[in-house]
Amino acid sequence: MNADLLLDLIPAFQQGDSNAFNTFFREYYRPLCFFAEQLLGNMADAEDIVKDGFVKLWNKKEDFDHPKSIKSFLYTTTKNASLNHLRHQKVQDHFRQEMLYLDDKKGDELILQRMIQSELMQSIYREIEKLPEKRQQVFRMIFLEGMKNDEIAEQLGISVFTVKEHKAKALQQLRLRFSDQQLMLFMICCSSILLMKK
Repeated sequence: MNADLLLDLIPAFQQGDSNAFNTFFREYYRPLCFFAEQLLGNMADAEDIVKDGFVKLWNKKEDFDHPKSIKSFLYTTTKNASLNHLRHQKVQDHFRQEMLYLDDKKGDELILQRMIQSELMQSIYREIEKLPEKRQQVFRMIFLEGMKNDEIAEQLGISVFTVKEHKAKALQQLRLRFSDQQLMLFMICCSSILLMKK
């Protein structure tokens, strides 16, 4: 959403307007969930932590006079809650080691990378939602569900050639908005999320 429009909502947000709150929720919820999931490896836990962050935001609503301070608060709250969650839970060695790294000052760079990735994921998701229905469906099944071309063809009752055609056209449309490097990063993030779910 346009930054000026978000800024215009601040007075109403401070006064407890639920529509203003819902606008900020829609703007930041999904990228925050991507961000937390990259730290936790679990979307259900990520969603719980992000929702708790919004509750804390609402309880302190009078303290925020700019959308940037809201965004910063939400990311900081989500990061800290995710690290606390990891501390109190036995997790795979990969995540334990990452938690120790994130606690170090050097971890700030990794946190920033994760924030940028989350914002990129949000932007690409929005563009995916603009694709024609069938093209969008095929794209989601390939990259977000990890399905193979023949599995998709069978499930949708179309040929493998048609699946490949939908995939190619979807990528062509996304390339109008994003660089190949950004799309590659998106695909790597999708692969990582799929591996975490296995």
